[in-house]
Amino acid sequence: MAQAAGGRTLKRGEPVSKISQVEDKGAATHNVRAVSRALRVLKSFAGKSGQTLAEVTVATGLDKGTTRRLLLTLMDNGFIMQDAQTQQYRLGFAIRELAADVTGDFDLRALALPILNELAAELHITAFLSVYDNNDAVCLERIHDMRGIEVHWWAVGGVLQFNCGGAPKLLLAFRPDNEIDEVLKRPMAALTSKSIVEPEKLRAELMRIRKRGWELAVDDVALGLSAIAVPVRDTAGEIVCALSIAGLTPQLVNRGKPVHLERMQRAAGELERRLRAGH
Repeated sequence: MAQAAGGRTLKRGEPVSKISQVEDKGAATHNVRAVSRALRVLKSFAGKSGQTLAEVTVATGLDKGTTRRLLLTLMDNGFIMQDAQTQQYRLGFAIRELAADVTGDFDLRALALPILNELAAELHITAFLSVYDNNDAVCLERIHDMRGIEVHWWAVGGVLQFNCGGAPKLLLAFRPDNEIDEVLKRPMAALTSKSIVEPEKLRAELMRIRKRGWELAVDDVALGLSAIAVPVRDTAGEIVCALSIAGLTPQLVNRGKPVHLERMQRAAGELERRLRAGH
């Protein structure tokens, strides 16, 4: 969450228009308004591997000069980096450092990290740990295998829209029906031709995921890439987080079925045991 003008707390993923309304009601100082705008720039990268200056300007609703100054300031502090070849901006390593320090009653990331490392090294893929937070699917950790393909489309600390990807759909599928109803009211963008953008079609898919207890997402975030996601539950049976892996579709899919599903379920079971033991 971020603190906005007037002391109001802005929820993660709150529309830019609402942030603008808060600022218009009277930011007491220039510094608070500047922080709010910088956060708006960072949030514009949710679900995106990179953006041009023009794209950030459109996404935030800020003018080009202000957007450029904010990007440069964030770059100086490690929150944004720029690709020298494409000139695109992307989230920087400072985001990972901050996300690594986010803890609840237990350090979920620390407990999951050895398991993620094992999955990445064994399967030569990218492994993710994610949670449902304030109506967003948030990536807590991402581990690459140096010998396999590195999937970069979901950065640590970043959010991914619920109609795309394995873990976001899985996390949403197990939420109460009234929360699902609210999420399905949001506009849904297609990242590829395989992305689901019709609310009722997505609702039906969520019910299938809930019934079978896992998700295989093929080509809906990037063509040629797939993801397998499984839930991690607490002692009461509630979903705590999701473990997922992503890689080239031939690595993860065989005749329409997930190749490493049993391995992922064993990994989820191991994390559940660690959560119960607290170590």
